Amino acid sequence: MSADTRRDGDSPDTPSLAPPSLGRLGLAALVIGLLVRLAYAFAADTTLWFDHVFNDATAIGLLEGRGFTVSTELPYAPAIFRTPGYPAFLAGVYGALGHSVRVAYVVNALLDTASCWLLFRLAARRVGAAPARFVLLLAATYPFFVHAVGSLSPEALATFLSLALLWSIERWPPEGGWKRVVLTGLLLGALGWIKPVFLPLPAILLVTEPMRGRAWRLSLARAVAVGALALVAITPWIARNYSEFHRPVLAGELGLVVWHGTYDFSDERDTMIRTAFTDAKSSANDPYENARQRFAYPERELDESDRFIGLAFERMAERPLRSYVLDPLRRIPRLWVSMSYALGPWWIGAGAAAASIGYLLLGAIGLRLLWARRRELAAWWMLPVQLTLVYAAIHVEARYTLPARASLLLLAGVAIHAGWERFRARGGAS
Repeated sequence: MSADTRRDGDSPDTPSLAPPSLGRLGLAALVIGLLVRLAYAFAADTTLWFDHVFNDATAIGLLEGRGFTVSTELPYAPAIFRTPGYPAFLAGVYGALGHSVRVAYVVNALLDTASCWLLFRLAARRVGAAPARFVLLLAATYPFFVHAVGSLSPEALATFLSLALLWSIERWPPEGGWKRVVLTGLLLGALGWIKPVFLPLPAILLVTEPMRGRAWRLSLARAVAVGALALVAITPWIARNYSEFHRPVLAGELGLVVWHGTYDFSDERDTMIRTAFTDAKSSANDPYENARQRFAYPERELDESDRFIGLAFERMAERPLRSYVLDPLRRIPRLWVSMSYALGPWWIGAGAAAASIGYLLLGAIGLRLLWARRRELAAWWMLPVQLTLVYAAIHVEARYTLPARASLLLLAGVAIHAGWERFRARGGAS
């Protein structure tokens, strides 16, 4: 066992005795990552489109005391399109630092840098500080992470919280540890307010915890506790929607997402998405105002969601084999390889696309190197499996798997470190 590994605790189930050393490589990677993110935060376009308008408008509504709404005039119609977690966070940023999209990007940059640090700590705990520095270097320069900084969307926040969730689960002891279990449930609840797609995580825990050698009864009790806490956390939102709309819905976008999924491999896809985020009945010429009005009529939005679900199932019934089997299978590689961004700068999209296969190959090598420890590291596979299964079933957007890509970088960093050590050994031998 290396000194680097001992520095973070001999046993993965005991608290670290001291934080692992960043070293010169790790410190340089962290500084580079921060500077790159800040540079992009100041360079990215602040024009808001589509659902980013919803995030901004509802954040302003919360900040100004109108509630979770995009309406600017009485009566303030309650917003329903998405859960309020990210707009509430954004309202806090606006309240503390002023209403500025640019400032929100800077906060994203700081959050994403913190995510890189969490990835380093996760890797150091299991494989030692030396490989963890290469993980940090990859995370600091990963194009997908950088791109999320310049967007008024929850990806940077969701990635940070999902890594905090993974960090909490990784530190569950073999027995007891209920304080950490409670923390995990609260973190999952917070993620549920941002992206409900994370809420099925307890089902994944029922698989990964026994793989880590935990008793079935304990694994079941922990999964139930985490799920119950997350459900309690999200209940006020569901109750609010039932009170307002007589429907216990999580979000009004469900029908739109399912309908979009039927166009995932169609030439009409981008046109359909763009059309769905504008209000055809609005006379506003300003794209922001037009999109805002699209979200200003929640009852109509829910009716539209029902209509979209009906249209989606009609299309799926016309081609069941493709809709229920072939398209989900095709979505899996698209989720992990596609790097397209409709509104992003070309160099981010091109750079990410060119590197995506390389990252996957490095991840495969890292998985091969750690295959003997696959049970011990079972928590690393949770989010990739969960998010891939969910999004493969309904809709493909590569950016949605951003929180799961942390596991890819953990494995890729191990592969690069192994290659570096072999290179050094050959150099020493010669």
